[in-house]
Amino acid sequence: MHSDMGLRAGMRLGGRYRLEDRLGAGGMGEVWRAVDESLGRSVAVKTMLPAAAADPDFVRRFAAEATVMARVNHPAVASIHDFVRADGVTFLVMEFVDGESLAQRLRRDGRLDAAETIRIVAQAAEGLQAVHDQGIVHRDIKPANMLLRRDGSVVITDFGIARHEDASRVTASGAILGTPSYLSPEQVLGQPVDRRSDVYALGLVAYECLAGERPFVGDNPYAVALQRVQQAPKTIGVTVPPTVLALVERALAVDPERRFPSALSFAEAARHVSLTAAPASSETKRPERKKVLAGVLAVLVAAAVVTGIALQRDKAKSPAVAAPKASASATARVPAGFQACGEVLCPTAPMCWNGLTAISQVASPPVSAFCPGSHIWETFLAIPLPAGPPPKVSEDAPLIKRPEYAKACSHTTIGKHSLKPKATKNWLIELWPIETDGVWLLHCLAQPKAHVSTGSAYKA
Repeated sequence: MHSDMGLRAGMRLGGRYRLEDRLGAGGMGEVWRAVDESLGRSVAVKTMLPAAAADPDFVRRFAAEATVMARVNHPAVASIHDFVRADGVTFLVMEFVDGESLAQRLRRDGRLDAAETIRIVAQAAEGLQAVHDQGIVHRDIKPANMLLRRDGSVVITDFGIARHEDASRVTASGAILGTPSYLSPEQVLGQPVDRRSDVYALGLVAYECLAGERPFVGDNPYAVALQRVQQAPKTIGVTVPPTVLALVERALAVDPERRFPSALSFAEAARHVSLTAAPASSETKRPERKKVLAGVLAVLVAAAVVTGIALQRDKAKSPAVAAPKASASATARVPAGFQACGEVLCPTAPMCWNGLTAISQVASPPVSAFCPGSHIWETFLAIPLPAGPPPKVSEDAPLIKRPEYAKACSHTTIGKHSLKPKATKNWLIELWPIETDGVWLLHCLAQPKAHVSTGSAYKA
């Protein structure tokens, strides 16, 4: 078999690695199954593209990362055997995994059940922890880079764009660092990455295993990458235990601070997650609580009756007084950072955010952004919500379309709180539940049609 790099089956590299079969090719080079004739074992040989191999600085840094990776000793991480420059070829010699990639299995089976998904995720997370312990961030976790041995065990491979947390770039100038479908929000925004970026990518893999499809799709790779900071992942269209959904949701938090702090904590959570249906509600388990609530309700009803009688008596003695109109300050506690403006709340200072995301119609808290800088959404007002869980979000029935909210959050109301109402009248509007100071509010958000804004448009 010939390759675009002039390699062919039967060639010997470095005087000992005989190429057998080309397994694949990518942006960094080609991967071959080869035989190490000195030790009589099968290995994987990953060759570098000539353009990359001709850059001494690139080769030096790549070799440095290979040296660090060679120190990782974990069954879920492909072992590095050698790094060689010989016969005009620069190549990496790695453990050969006899099996298939997770991507191949998903193409064959469509999707995996929750138990199998959790098993794979837990093993991969434990392997990632071993990598992170060496100060390395993989930055390209995806099904194609997760191999499954014949016994089902997981092996993480392809560290072509991995980097030390304190090192400079490893990839050639101008290369895209990562696969668009599996980039973390901070990678998309060009922000610094750390081990939590790998946690996010593994969360995307878990989603794909459970749903049988990727959470973000688009017309081109850049649109796909940008979606994760602009909108929520698609709702998983199959029945999944709520504990598993919560696990994936935390891994996919847009704000790295809200994700699992390490791959090990992700693995431990996966190992202990319940795969059964949610238990019966607490009220069915604690009938005594129902009795207490019933007693309290009876007292309240009795008090209301007595109060009503008293009001009826007073009504005859005093002129009628109109009931006060409900307002934000009268119906709910005003959280810090807001002030009452009639029936809604207004921020006391500009509030800006990055993208919005939700798992199984449950909104995740967005990451706050610096308003003078680049951001995606801005709050113009907020609607107080009653006590209890916030409303769910859905692409089929967005909150902005619900009549009880639509009047309060519209281009007209936003214009009243905008420094540039002529511009914001064409902005996109969204309602999103955000907990602030222990109070749930529906934030009336807006963004320009370009999806990115710089500077605040809010008139305090």
